[in-house]
Amino acid sequence: MTSPTPRPFHSMDAHDLPISAADANAARGYDAYVREFLSYGSKLRDLFAVADAAPDAPLLNAHAAALHLAFEGAEGWTNAAPYLARMPAARARGSARERLFCDAVDAWSDKNFHGALAALDELTVRWPADICAIKWGQYHAFNLGDQSALLRFGRRAAIVHENTPYAHGMIAFALEQNHELDAAHDEGVRAVEIAIDDAWAHHAVAHVFETRAEAADGARWLDRCAHTWEGKGVFIRDHNWWHAALFRLTLGDAAGALRIYDDRLWGEWPEFPQEQIGAVSMLWRLEMRGLDVGERWAPVVDEARRRAGERIFPFHDIHYLYALARAGAPGEAEAMLASIEEKAAACCERTAPAWRGALLPAAQGALAFAEGRFEEAADAFGVAGPRLQWIGGSHAQRHLFAEARAFAERRLAQAPNRAANQ
Repeated sequence: MTSPTPRPFHSMDAHDLPISAADANAARGYDAYVREFLSYGSKLRDLFAVADAAPDAPLLNAHAAALHLAFEGAEGWTNAAPYLARMPAARARGSARERLFCDAVDAWSDKNFHGALAALDELTVRWPADICAIKWGQYHAFNLGDQSALLRFGRRAAIVHENTPYAHGMIAFALEQNHELDAAHDEGVRAVEIAIDDAWAHHAVAHVFETRAEAADGARWLDRCAHTWEGKGVFIRDHNWWHAALFRLTLGDAAGALRIYDDRLWGEWPEFPQEQIGAVSMLWRLEMRGLDVGERWAPVVDEARRRAGERIFPFHDIHYLYALARAGAPGEAEAMLASIEEKAAACCERTAPAWRGALLPAAQGALAFAEGRFEEAADAFGVAGPRLQWIGGSHAQRHLFAEARAFAERRLAQAPNRAANQ
């Protein structure tokens, strides 16, 4: 008689969800990772050692791969490879929930971001207690510009996690991106009542102030929160200070925004794509307000040059393209635009709206703007504007292109030949 195949042992996480092929130490390591992930902590990399010590645990290896992929540059795919290689065998040992998370990461590794979102959607409908999967679902929804999915995941977090730290910050941001500003503000404040260091909630409430055009209140809010960011990961520190600089620009304090750029926005981790796009966005805005940023473009362009051929996220690509057009070597931006055109032409029906319908005209506008062809820039940004949600990014981030269009139109109105012909 053949002995039955033994079921893999498992431990339970902090939300009473099983983790297959994981002992108690591995489960504690996973719980620590979830806390760091939700709180934007600085010790996320500790998960890699936990996953390395449990090579048969599907969930741990899938999350380790996800962390690398979330770097959002080519290195992320390279560094995820060992964990992705373990996943097929480990997946077979996992529960249905764990298999769905592996499916999401597998799709993500193929740059099938819609497939990743679909797998996480199914997972969190069935297991809304998995707040980490909900957070990853929001990550993909945001990058795909799918605001309804962003809120759908947020509402699932409310089912189980009324008193879970950092859950209300997730809900708050989803509400704000769906223009439910009063509810977003209330959820953000509730989040901070539960966890004063909820930097994502700080960010969500800042978005509310930005959308309401209440820059002074937004600046005060972030100034009061900033002391809690020092122990956080680079992304949230950079990004919340980026919002603080944006408020100062709105208040007419461009010099203050430039000081924040120098002190907080560039140099902590220049290889990180999110630091790069934040820098491009802020330098572009500063120059539109008449500031001389000196040699600050040079190191940013060095990093953008390394990303110019990646074609991972359209939102990132337009920032890299502008950096090359503004301060790169002759021909670099044109070559990158040609590569974007090739990508757009080859897109499937699902990805064509982002790459062909939104990014391509926006990229053409960015190149024209950098080269002083303001009529072409204004026209191209006008075409792209109603579609820009499809490339991802937040309302505040995408407003850069509306500002660039308005700047181009002002320059056209001020041109001597235009005045002479009227």
